Amino acid sequence: MVPLFARALIIALLVAPLPAAAQQLQTGFADFGQDQSTPIEIEADALEVQDKKNTAVFTGNVTVRQGNAALQTSRLTVVYSQSALPSPDKATAATTSGKAPSTPGDQRISRLEATGEVLLESDGQTATGNDGVIDFDTNTLALNGNVTLTQGDNVVTGDKLTVDLNTGIARVQSTGRVRVLLSPGGNRPN
Repeated sequence: MVPLFARALIIALLVAPLPAAAQQLQTGFADFGQDQSTPIEIEADALEVQDKKNTAVFTGNVTVRQGNAALQTSRLTVVYSQSALPSPDKATAATTSGKAPSTPGDQRISRLEATGEVLLESDGQTATGNDGVIDFDTNTLALNGNVTLTQGDNVVTGDKLTVDLNTGIARVQSTGRVRVLLSPGGNRPN
């Protein structure tokens, strides 16, 4: 049996041919970031919170997990839709009232920006690139530079991978040509 990734790729190539420099396919990355109620776990060697910029910068062996999806990189900037820490006025008021400061209830992650050898894994697929952005406001994932998308022995390479997280449809683009290697009888992930 041909893996789902290969079937989707074959269908995309046969039914909706695109110019040679861009191909469209289905991926397993659509689940990443979709469920805002599922926690996103981040581990790193160091963390710097830049509250005035609404960012947190994780450096050194960064791993991000949500559900069965994982992202690894050397530097990750998390952009919040609102301040990551309470304002000085709230902190002062909380201290004077004897209560610990609390973070705002409507704070959420707006975007994850990964730089330095990005590896993304989900549903038996892996994608690599030089840098990447997961934008939760637009529900898109993008990997740039030396992009490789694999499932089992099947491989797609190009310069840029863009995934619509609403549909799971991915577009691979390249300044040269997108390269695809399909191994219908090859090893499949478990």
